[in-house]
Amino acid sequence: MILAFDNYSIFHSKEWARLLIESYNYKPTYYTLYENKELSAVIPIMEVNSWITGNRAISLPFSDYCEPLFKNRNLSQTLAEEIIKTLEIQKTKYIEFKTSKHLYPFETEQYRRDLRHILKLDKNESDLLKQCSDNTKRNIKKASKEKLSLKVQNDENGIKNFYAMMCETRKKHGLPPQPFSFFKNLLNIIILKGYGDILFAMKDNNYVSGAVYLKFGKILLYKYGASYSQYLKYRGNHFVMWEAIKKYKDEGYEEFDFGETDLENEGLKRFKRGWNANELSIYTTRYSLKERNYLPVSPLTQGAHTLIFSHLPVSVLKIVGNKLYKHIA
Repeated sequence: MILAFDNYSIFHSKEWARLLIESYNYKPTYYTLYENKELSAVIPIMEVNSWITGNRAISLPFSDYCEPLFKNRNLSQTLAEEIIKTLEIQKTKYIEFKTSKHLYPFETEQYRRDLRHILKLDKNESDLLKQCSDNTKRNIKKASKEKLSLKVQNDENGIKNFYAMMCETRKKHGLPPQPFSFFKNLLNIIILKGYGDILFAMKDNNYVSGAVYLKFGKILLYKYGASYSQYLKYRGNHFVMWEAIKKYKDEGYEEFDFGETDLENEGLKRFKRGWNANELSIYTTRYSLKERNYLPVSPLTQGAHTLIFSHLPVSVLKIVGNKLYKHIA
């Protein structure tokens, strides 16, 4: 039924909901409307009950975006008002939305803006490469000269290898990794059910870089990327992305979604823009149920804490991630 809506994503799926529930024990609520016995609106929300950050409603935690789904936009305010009434009774602190089409639930100038990049897979391989930036084409060529190979490893060893790579990447950016239990659930609930892949760039049997891609309907989403610093010269990130674009085009996917990018992350913006993808905005809004107005939204990936985390050993960062992630959604 979700695939019948415009703007659907894997974040609307029951598999993604199960991943969040089993990993963090969030409580799901799906607000729906029916017209003539037909589903006409869906807004998924997770209740995050935390003794650290308070009780909040988020659509959805750890998701790049999650559009409210409507077949009739005239119903949007009706459903928003019902959601707010329900959450007020539950003493919820605020409700948060991440959308890339419309601000929700109400128009406001108080929001955080990030980016989303979408590549249409409606050209042949040669034309897709031709439209890339000169720098991207040079990096793809460099990876080819290094004779990198692609490895698809959708099993327990694959998720372990990717997690080890992810931990180093997160440390480099001054952030703790998500708990390994989350990635183990990602493997069992999403990847092994056919909704995702783990791809690696290999050099002489060494893992150079990797990425996790999620598949739903006709949309392919780049969700997580990681690499080892000592192998950056091989351009493994460009290699994996280019191989993924070719792979999923051949499998019949129509859109390649590069996912969310922090507005302040110049390097990641440059990397994604190099594929000549269409650039959209992602709007994060927080509506206070008590104050009946919008709250400022600050990114957790920026701040003095990143400098501190970057100097901690990975073993300590894993402990921090295990303790904190449930609370910082």
